[in-house]
Parts: sequence; structure tokens; C-alpha cells
Amino acid sequence: MTPEDSSATNENQVHDGYDLEAGLLARLREWIDVFPWLRLIRILRVVGSPPLLGLIALTLAVWKIGITLLALDQSTPDVPDIAGTANQQVNFFVAFIGHLNPASVFHGDPEIAWWKTLLGIGWSVFVWTPVVILLSRQGGLLTAGRSLMPLSAALSLALSRTLAGWLAAVVPLGCIAVLAVLIMMIGWISGLVVDITWLNSIMAGLTLLFAIPCGLLAFGANVAIPLSWAALANERDPDTMDSLSRGYEYLFRRPLHLAAYLLFSAIIASIIFVLAVGVTRSAIQINSQLLKFSDASDGMVVTSTNLLDHLPVVVLLTAIWSLLGGVYLLLRHDAGGQEVEDLWQADACPEPPLPSIPSQSTDSTS
Repeated sequence: MTPEDSSATNENQVHDGYDLEAGLLARLREWIDVFPWLRLIRILRVVGSPPLLGLIALTLAVWKIGITLLALDQSTPDVPDIAGTANQQVNFFVAFIGHLNPASVFHGDPEIAWWKTLLGIGWSVFVWTPVVILLSRQGGLLTAGRSLMPLSAALSLALSRTLAGWLAAVVPLGCIAVLAVLIMMIGWISGLVVDITWLNSIMAGLTLLFAIPCGLLAFGANVAIPLSWAALANERDPDTMDSLSRGYEYLFRRPLHLAAYLLFSAIIASIIFVLAVGVTRSAIQINSQLLKFSDASDGMVVTSTNLLDHLPVVVLLTAIWSLLGGVYLLLRHDAGGQEVEDLWQADACPEPPLPSIPSQSTDSTS
């Protein structure tokens, strides 16, 4: 071996060191690799989209008209107070969430009949399902680092999956209704037995067998149904039962992850809400002063103020339903290991179908 070959061999045997940039450091270059919930910040773009805000405003107006006709709206006064805008909007939003809660049918409020509450839930689900699917899709795309879909394409996608979304909301309520009928039957039998202590104790134990599943279904529906809508929006092949099972699974198998994502989402929504309230107060003051200076009628001032007063709720709903899509993708990654970026996206230019080949029978006939 020549000295040149020996020196070349020694140089090849020298350790060049670990390439950390291709290993650990490459995975830590972006904060989202360490804190995946930071992806939700991307969803802030939706509150700057006038078409989406206009769609939510239109849907909110239609929903509020239906709730008012059902005599269920007791959330806000007729004439808004500028100083109390934030409290009014919070009360309005709490009342809105209450109309989506399946357990509210059994709250026992004597002023509102149970069937009116049931109609309120049905009306809310009917109106908001396509909108939630649309915004969940947009939020999922932003969370995965994609761009927003055009409104026409997103609306077409949402409408095509709305029926499955309605079914996902009806199934838990139907199961709760069946269990509720069984509990009522046990109560009816107990009324016939009069006061036999040991028999009433047995029947009370039987009611627990149905009351506990009712509680699981009713409480879980508050999370499982919205998550099922997000699944329908962001999965290639939407399936009602699969989407609903994903919602219940993510709630009861990943409660800590869900709580953490909801907490961070609440922080984002709170910041958006504070900014929206500030903008609304300024807009109301400027608009009111200008209208009074131009000698506008009092009815016009009150109407314009009332319309502006709903702006924070519109912005808040737009952000919350969009955050739902991002939270779903994060929970899907935690539960199944599927990457957030691995998100189905429709082809903008689908390939044309292959030409049909004539059959042999056709050739022989000709």
C-alpha cells in the first residue's frame, strides 16, 4: 500500500460528526413541530374574509327569525346598550349554544314547553349544519397549511354533505329518546306497584342502567356532533356513523388533548371577540353620531345600532366553527397518528374519463 492510499484510508475513517440539522434540529426548526396547537393561529384568516362573515350574518339572521317565531328568544333586549355590548353578546352566545344542546329538552323550564325546545334544537341543527361543515373545511385547510377554498366550491361541498350532518345530529337524540321511553315505562310500572320498598329499589336500579347511557349520549353529543360535522367536511369518503363514532371517541379517549385544544381555541376566540367588540363600539358611536347630526329618524338609528351590535357574535361564530376543523385534525393525529397535513383535497382539474372500448359483439354485428 502506497503512502497516498494509506492517507486516503485514514481520511475516510475519520468521523465527520453528527449532522444534527438532518436529525433532531430539523424537526425543531418550526414551533408547530413542538406545539402542534399553534397551527390553530392560522385560522385567524377566516375573520378577515367578508364573504364568510356575510354568510354567517345571513345564517344568524335566518336562525334568529325562526327562534323568535318559536318564542324561544329571551337573550337580548330590543334596544341595545353600547356600554353593555359585551355582556349582551355573551348572553346571546350562551343562549345560542343552549339551543344546540340536546340535554336542554329535559331542563324542565315551565315557561317553555319541551316540544318548543325540541323544535328549537331541530331548527338550529337544520340551519347551522351546512355552515358549520363549510367553515370546518376552511379551518381544516388553514390548519394543514393550505389555502382557502373558493366560496362556491366550499358551499357545494357543504351542501353535498349536509344530509349526513343532519343524520349525525339526529342519531344521538333518537337513542336518547328510546332510553327515555324505557325510563318512563319503569316509572309507570312503579306507579302501579304503590309503595313496595324493595320493588321500588329494584326499579330505581333499573333506571340507572338507562339514565347513565342517556347522560353519556347527551353530554357527549355536545362535542361529538360538532366533531362529526368536522369529520364529514375533511374526510374524503363521508360516513355518518363513522364520523359520529370519531366524535365520541375523541371526547372519551382523548379528553386531556381535547381540553388543551379547546383552551387554546378559547384564548384565540376571546382575543377575536375583544377586538370585535372594540370595533363594534367605535362603529356604533360614529354611526349614531353621524345619523343624529344628519337628523335621521330615531327608528333608523336604533335599527342600524341593533344590526351593528350583532357583529361580535358573527365574528365569534365564524372563528369558532373554523377552529372546529383545526381541532378535529389535531385530535385525529393524536388518536390515529394521521398527519395534519395529510388532508384530502378535491382535484381542481379532474382527469377526463377514459374512452369506452366497443364490445366484441358490436364489432361482429357490424
